[in-house]
Amino acid sequence: MTATLAALATTASKAGAVSALLIVAAALVIPRERFKAGLALAALATAPVLLLLDLGDSPQIESIRNQPAKGAVAAAIGLVAVAVLAVLIHRNGKLLPYLAAAALPFRLPIEVGGETANLLLPLYLVIGAGTLAWAVPLIAGRTAGSEAKPSLLDWALGGWLALFGIASLWSVDPSKAMQDAIFFYVPFAILFLLLKRVEWTGELIRGCALVLVGLALAFSAFGFYEYWTRTLLLNPKLLISNQFHTYFRVNSVFFDPNIFGRFLMLVMIGVAAVLLDSKRGRTVAACSATLAVLLGALVLTLSQSSIIGLLAGLTALAALRWSPKWILGGIAVVLVAVSAAVIALPKETINVGSLRSLNTQSSGRAGLVSGGVELFASRPATGWGSGSFSTAYRSERGSGSAAAVTASHTTPVTAAAEQGVIGLAVYLLVVAAAFLAAIRRARMSTARAAVTAGLVAMVVHSLTYAAFFEDPASWTLFALAASLPLPSTREERRSARESKRAVGPDSDQPAAAPA
Repeated sequence: MTATLAALATTASKAGAVSALLIVAAALVIPRERFKAGLALAALATAPVLLLLDLGDSPQIESIRNQPAKGAVAAAIGLVAVAVLAVLIHRNGKLLPYLAAAALPFRLPIEVGGETANLLLPLYLVIGAGTLAWAVPLIAGRTAGSEAKPSLLDWALGGWLALFGIASLWSVDPSKAMQDAIFFYVPFAILFLLLKRVEWTGELIRGCALVLVGLALAFSAFGFYEYWTRTLLLNPKLLISNQFHTYFRVNSVFFDPNIFGRFLMLVMIGVAAVLLDSKRGRTVAACSATLAVLLGALVLTLSQSSIIGLLAGLTALAALRWSPKWILGGIAVVLVAVSAAVIALPKETINVGSLRSLNTQSSGRAGLVSGGVELFASRPATGWGSGSFSTAYRSERGSGSAAAVTASHTTPVTAAAEQGVIGLAVYLLVVAAAFLAAIRRARMSTARAAVTAGLVAMVVHSLTYAAFFEDPASWTLFALAASLPLPSTREERRSARESKRAVGPDSDQPAAAPA
């Protein structure tokens, strides 16, 4: 009987996860805003029910069953907090982007299904409140909804969500696929919708940027404290690892040094964009000092993927600000120098002909990538199903723990292994659509240049580290690429001046007094 109930719960969670993803995918591409808001609210309301179904036999749900009063009180407190925040956001729409920027990096360690997960609970609270503030007045008819034709980026992201949901039906790890859908894809897609609706003024962009810079400096200060005292607040495994090495990696308030490094990387790219476009000495000095502090903290993370991503993002900024041919020439010189250095190294240091040597030098990532390629080769059409990389890898190779094997650390390889060739194609389409949206007049806009370079850095970072679609920063950059205002061209400004000159003074204004 228990087995039957478990099977029914698994089937229900599968169907629910697919439905939620298809609903939120439809919300991305449907033109009418009222329908869009209703679908987003439905997907968000479905998420906790699906989570309860999936974790029905977990210790957390069992403790709630044993103490229903405490569970009811906690749920009531959460609902009241969301409702109050929704009222505040409804009264002042500019509050949403500020709250999203402030909540973006905070991950709280929560035990889920017997494992500790680092969940973005503050951001979930903001997303829930923002959805209520947006959807309820529209559905109730208190505000008028608009209609907008979906862009290529909307279709690409909707296609990825739909494919992820459908591919979870044949996943060898449906629970992981469901958790990815509920914790990442549904809320982050709704965050994308909410931020796309924001009217980004110069003041609002600067305000949100200052929030992120302030957080980055505070996190960096805590990282310096960790390095000075050789203590860590989170991730005891990292502390144990530090004890066995001559180096010491810091993670600040983040569980993973690479996630801390990724956050610093993106903030540094934004600061660098302002620095390149600024002519005021005070601004240049402030940006330079900020970059120096953040770079120091980034070095202490020893996150190679973040440093590589930063270099890629800065290269993109330079290409947008100066001649691309000189940038490409500089990159070629660097590549030649690096290649010469590698060739000059002793053969026993790096053996490119040995997978075991490459795996050791890359902290096991080469083996994960090669394993992912093998998984794709065995099922190129359909893949192993969404969220299945860890289970399929351990099943096929017969080694590795679930904690150690979560993804290939190369997003396109993970997409190919889990969703097959279609998944790889949709991933590439999302990346291309995001760049096409962001790069429009990016040479003329500091904000757009920063977003374009940030996307470059995120894509490069996800080639050597996991979590591209599972990071809210990616969806935030997607939203900014789609919604940041386009600066006027010279022709448009000239045409506006000529039109104003041709119209002349308004007829209802009094005539100017004679000189």
